[in-house]
Amino acid sequence: MAFESLGIDSVIIVAVLAGAVAFFYSNLGLGGGQLYVPIMDLFFISLVMKDIVPLSLCFAFVTMLSATYTHSRKGLVHFKLGSLLAAGGLVGVVGGVMFTTTVSEWVVKVAFASLLVVVATKMIYDLRRERKDYVGCPTSWSLRCRLAGVGVSILTGFLIGCFGVGGGVVSVPLIIYVFRFEPRYAIGTSALVGAILTPAAFLVYVLREGVAINYDLALVLTPVVFLMGIIGSTWGLKKLRTKAVKMIFMGGVYLAASEMILSLLFE
Repeated sequence: MAFESLGIDSVIIVAVLAGAVAFFYSNLGLGGGQLYVPIMDLFFISLVMKDIVPLSLCFAFVTMLSATYTHSRKGLVHFKLGSLLAAGGLVGVVGGVMFTTTVSEWVVKVAFASLLVVVATKMIYDLRRERKDYVGCPTSWSLRCRLAGVGVSILTGFLIGCFGVGGGVVSVPLIIYVFRFEPRYAIGTSALVGAILTPAAFLVYVLREGVAINYDLALVLTPVVFLMGIIGSTWGLKKLRTKAVKMIFMGGVYLAASEMILSLLFE
């Protein structure tokens, strides 16, 4: 049992922190892997990245699933576009898993930390420019938009397979800036994409040799994340403004990047 080697105290701490992440990240169209992975890297010392990422995929899946459910009840999920983007992302998923299970632990951590810094910095840039959000949701798109969508969705799948994230760091900006959706609609649609791609990535890890899947941890912690995701996204749709959601996201991502960088420096 993983509990014996990791310690009950560590498991409880991870459960509390992962639940808190799900509460807020379910409002962002993100799986939460940006924080799930650093949290487990910090408290589950005996696990390496290729063991942590499948666990993060379980958490990201239920976070995205809960967000999809609550957003769809408000009519904020575009199922056709989300399904098309997920189909493209399946190609990238396999490449992402191969990357994480093949290259060194150090390379994976450096790539992950770099991703976090770039994403949070881009959001700060948009806030400083006071870039206005779109207010509509187009019903048709040009060939250029479709091609861009396919390309970025492959990247989304790659990131999901690599890092155990929900892919929203790429798919939310894609849906907002390329397809010109208003933010809440983009978040709901991104959640659908992640809810499809994360279990696909998990399956590839299961089939990959040399990866230890901690099923006991997944069975205990995943329901906690799912419950907090449902509660958080339901509350957030009623209470949180878009700007507040973005600020929460940026703070969390920078914190995660700091933890990952420190772990590299003091290994």
